Amino acid sequence: MTLEYHIGNAAQPKGHALIYFKDGSNPDRVGASYVVILPVSVDISKYVPPFLAGQVEQLGAGEMSSFAFPPAPEPVPSEAWLRQMAELRNDDLLYGGVAKLSDVTALMEVVAGISAEYAAHYDSFAKANGFTEAGTEQVSGVSGEAGAIGGGEALNVDVHDVMYSMMSEPDLLAELTTLMGRFQYENSGGDSGGARESEAKIRSIAKHVPENRRIDLLIDAATDSRSESAKKAQLYLERAFAMYREDYTRVHTIEQEIKSLDVD
Repeated sequence: MTLEYHIGNAAQPKGHALIYFKDGSNPDRVGASYVVILPVSVDISKYVPPFLAGQVEQLGAGEMSSFAFPPAPEPVPSEAWLRQMAELRNDDLLYGGVAKLSDVTALMEVVAGISAEYAAHYDSFAKANGFTEAGTEQVSGVSGEAGAIGGGEALNVDVHDVMYSMMSEPDLLAELTTLMGRFQYENSGGDSGGARESEAKIRSIAKHVPENRRIDLLIDAATDSRSESAKKAQLYLERAFAMYREDYTRVHTIEQEIKSLDVD
């Protein structure tokens, strides 16, 4: 997806942004969420009581460097109110488009995708100014986030393959969402090295989720240059989440949407 900045710009994101949507059935009705890129990574499990540690792991809330809250947009007074609030707080203001605000499940995935792309913009901005990602690990003198080139490519993929093998499916799908936003941003921006690295990580994740999530088809769509392919990739990502939740009604709906794109 391509983020629409109504305040701020992709070249210099502030690291904190309001994301808003208009209701398709009532354009005057507006919902918003808030995304924050943390300057340091946080291991949430250290700050919860031991008896809740298992639930935290199941929710995929381990190490975290960014988050959106609320996870789906909540009603706000108006678009004008949001603009004033963003200017007062010095936030970026991102427009998510027209949506069905009552469809909380679908909007959670959309907000996650927007947050991931916004995080990718911020990562690029930070690196351009001499900062590396929060939580970047060094392995044998090679950064875990370095470009996947030559011998470094095999090393990075192996490291991430081991890491992904120890993650739960919710964690993997959350990571996949982040990587998809990053890949699309890098691909559209001509960062071929970064795009190759993100694609390699996505392929590594595919090894560790059930085959029926069809991450292979998501990758095919993401790397296709046709105009409808970005939408198709997003639908395959939503399908993976729906399959995990065993929401087969939603899976069927998504598959019909994908077929309609193929027909077009």
